[in-house]
Amino acid sequence: MWRLLNREVKLNDEKLRVLLNYLSPEEFQAVLGSRRLLESMGIIRHDGTVDYPIVIEILRQASRDEYLKQLIIRFVVENFREDLKRYIGSSVMNIELKWGEDFERWLTEKKSKPISERTLRDYKSVFADCLEGRRLSNELLKQLEKKTVICDSGKEWSTSWIRQILRHYVRYLYASGQLDWDDYSRLLIVVPGRRYGRKLVQKPIRVDDVLRTIKTLGENRPDIYTLYLLILSSGIRFEHVLSALKSWSPDEELYVIYLSRNIKRLECLGTHCRYYLGKEKDIKPAAFMFFPGDLLELIEEYRDKLPSKRRIEKIVIDRLKLLPPSLIRTFALREMKKALGDNDVYRFIAGKFGELSVSARHYMDLLEEADNVYVKYVVHLRTLGLLWVSEQRDLFGN
Repeated sequence: MWRLLNREVKLNDEKLRVLLNYLSPEEFQAVLGSRRLLESMGIIRHDGTVDYPIVIEILRQASRDEYLKQLIIRFVVENFREDLKRYIGSSVMNIELKWGEDFERWLTEKKSKPISERTLRDYKSVFADCLEGRRLSNELLKQLEKKTVICDSGKEWSTSWIRQILRHYVRYLYASGQLDWDDYSRLLIVVPGRRYGRKLVQKPIRVDDVLRTIKTLGENRPDIYTLYLLILSSGIRFEHVLSALKSWSPDEELYVIYLSRNIKRLECLGTHCRYYLGKEKDIKPAAFMFFPGDLLELIEEYRDKLPSKRRIEKIVIDRLKLLPPSLIRTFALREMKKALGDNDVYRFIAGKFGELSVSARHYMDLLEEADNVYVKYVVHLRTLGLLWVSEQRDLFGN
């Protein structure tokens, strides 16, 4: 085989085919070598040049496979991290940072969670000293990678504060129509916030405690039980689930910019359902609420019967001595990460948009992949004994 590959011996195709039958694919590739293999496929020409159209098509086909796509992203990040950072930010750099009345009004009135007057004074002081008049550039981002930075006045500031203000500024630019969605999402990747990539708080939450909480609510408060099951199965925040139930409108149809299509609020896909929340731009973002289809009956029955957020917390924590909604979500995120892995699909389902490593143009791929893998989490919850949706009425005697 070696003599054949080096053209020391000539054989016709028929005889060569007979010889190849005696080699396993692994042995053949070992003899051939990676370069020879690529040459035999026409990817590398005999003069050493690369056939770019073939390589681009291979990448295009590989990107349709979620596993291969993750391998490509991991390879690029590990080998070209700095180049990637410069490329992501290059098209939206040169934004001049300037504090104005419109930005101040947005911070205190228009954003989803307006800041206090005291926080506004702190923000304004940091902005004037460290950001005013500067341009969003790779040089600035490099400085903000450190823990602290010396600003114009000579004072040392924590970069976590500066990055947080910068992210507010990016959100303001998008809200005021000065940035499109794709540039907005890419900038939030380039400028990580204070909570970017944070680990889940290490609190001792036992499966037995979650089980007792769910069962007790099922026996005593089926309305709150429904809400808790949605938190558990979706991994999104208490207030988002409560808001969705209070304004439930499953037949409403909306156009979602980053998906480039109309969608109904509620879509059921056989294995599960998802409800569109439309809170991607909130300070605490969330896009969809994923849940098992068996929960629809409970939602329709109890969505109009839920008390206020504060009242629910009093009933659960003070009266029944059960786990609060925040711990149920923390538990759900841990178990979802175990079932699905620590990846962008898990973050997309849980509404962790600030931690996504992809831009908005790839959100459609994430949604499709989420629909494919979400059932793994449902199976995991059932394995733990935490989802008895189909037989709950017999179990709890309701």
